[in-house]
Amino acid sequence: MAEASQSTAPAARRHTLTMDGRSRARLTGVTAVNCFNDQEVVLETAEGEVALMGDALHIEQLDLEGGQLDVTGDIAAIEYSAPSPKRERRGLFARRKK
Repeated sequence: MAEASQSTAPAARRHTLTMDGRSRARLTGVTAVNCFNDQEVVLETAEGEVALMGDALHIEQLDLEGGQLDVTGDIAAIEYSAPSPKRERRGLFARRKK
Protein backbone atom coordinates (compact mmCIF):
# COMPACT_ATOMS: atom_id res chain seq x y z
CA MET A 1 0.00 0.00 0.00
CA ALA A 2 2.85 2.42 0.75
CA GLU A 3 4.13 1.80 -2.76
CA ALA A 4 0.90 3.11 -4.30
CA SER A 5 1.09 6.36 -2.35
CA GLN A 6 4.68 6.88 -3.47
CA SER A 7 3.74 6.47 -7.12
CA THR A 8 0.84 8.96 -6.90
CA ALA A 9 2.81 11.74 -5.19
CA PRO A 10 5.08 12.52 -8.17
CA ALA A 11 2.11 12.46 -10.58
CA ALA A 12 0.57 15.44 -8.76
CA ARG A 13 3.74 17.41 -9.48
CA ARG A 14 3.93 16.60 -13.18
CA HIS A 15 2.95 18.91 -15.97
CA THR A 16 1.87 18.27 -19.53
CA LEU A 17 2.60 20.21 -22.69
CA THR A 18 0.47 19.69 -25.79
CA MET A 19 1.28 21.46 -29.04
CA ASP A 20 -1.21 22.07 -31.84
CA GLY A 21 1.17 22.66 -34.71
CA ARG A 22 3.40 25.58 -33.80
CA SER A 23 0.53 27.95 -33.14
CA ARG A 24 -0.93 26.74 -29.80
CA ALA A 25 0.52 25.30 -26.62
CA ARG A 26 -1.60 23.93 -23.79
CA LEU A 27 0.05 23.30 -20.46
CA THR A 28 -1.15 21.79 -17.21
CA GLY A 29 0.62 21.77 -13.86
CA VAL A 30 1.38 25.50 -14.08
CA THR A 31 1.92 27.10 -10.66
CA ALA A 32 2.88 30.65 -11.73
CA VAL A 33 3.59 32.86 -14.72
CA ASN A 34 6.90 34.63 -14.07
CA CYS A 35 6.80 36.97 -17.06
CA PHE A 36 5.25 37.30 -20.47
CA ASN A 37 5.33 39.47 -23.54
CA ASP A 38 4.72 38.92 -27.24
CA GLN A 39 8.06 37.08 -27.65
CA GLU A 40 8.34 35.03 -24.45
CA VAL A 41 6.12 33.38 -21.84
CA VAL A 42 7.98 32.08 -18.78
CA LEU A 43 6.03 29.92 -16.39
CA GLU A 44 6.71 27.84 -13.32
CA THR A 45 5.84 24.21 -12.68
CA ALA A 46 6.79 21.97 -9.76
CA GLU A 47 9.34 20.38 -12.11
CA GLY A 48 10.99 23.69 -13.02
CA GLU A 49 10.63 26.68 -15.27
CA VAL A 50 9.30 26.46 -18.84
CA ALA A 51 9.87 29.22 -21.39
CA LEU A 52 7.92 29.45 -24.63
CA MET A 53 9.59 31.70 -27.20
CA GLY A 54 8.36 33.02 -30.53
CA ASP A 55 6.43 35.92 -32.05
CA ALA A 56 2.97 37.35 -31.42
CA LEU A 57 2.54 35.17 -28.32
CA HIS A 58 -0.70 35.65 -26.43
CA ILE A 59 -2.04 34.02 -23.28
CA GLU A 60 -5.51 32.84 -24.28
CA GLN A 61 -6.42 31.19 -20.98
CA LEU A 62 -4.83 31.16 -17.54
CA ASP A 63 -6.22 29.22 -14.59
CA LEU A 64 -3.61 28.99 -11.82
CA GLU A 65 -6.02 27.23 -9.47
CA GLY A 66 -6.46 24.48 -12.06
CA GLY A 67 -2.87 24.84 -13.28
CA GLN A 68 -3.86 25.39 -16.92
CA LEU A 69 -2.40 27.77 -19.49
CA ASP A 70 -3.10 28.18 -23.23
CA VAL A 71 -0.73 30.21 -25.38
CA THR A 72 -1.23 31.08 -29.05
CA GLY A 73 1.13 32.65 -31.56
CA ASP A 74 4.14 31.58 -33.62
CA ILE A 75 5.94 29.30 -31.15
CA ALA A 76 9.57 28.87 -32.18
CA ALA A 77 11.16 27.25 -29.11
CA ILE A 78 10.48 25.67 -25.73
CA GLU A 79 13.15 25.75 -23.04
CA TYR A 80 13.16 23.90 -19.72
CA SER A 81 15.12 24.88 -16.63
CA ALA A 82 15.61 22.68 -13.58
CA PRO A 83 13.80 23.70 -10.40
CA SER A 84 15.83 25.71 -7.92
CA PRO A 85 15.14 24.81 -4.29
CA LYS A 86 13.76 27.72 -2.26
CA ARG A 87 14.43 30.20 -5.04
CA GLU A 88 13.18 33.70 -4.35
CA ARG A 89 10.54 34.98 -6.73
CA ARG A 90 12.16 37.91 -8.45
CA GLY A 91 11.71 39.66 -11.73
CA LEU A 92 13.16 38.44 -15.02
CA PHE A 93 15.98 40.98 -15.05
CA ALA A 94 17.12 40.16 -11.52
CA ARG A 95 17.47 36.47 -12.44
CA ARG A 96 19.48 37.22 -15.57
CA LYS A 97 22.03 39.38 -13.72
CA LYS A 98 23.47 36.30 -11.94
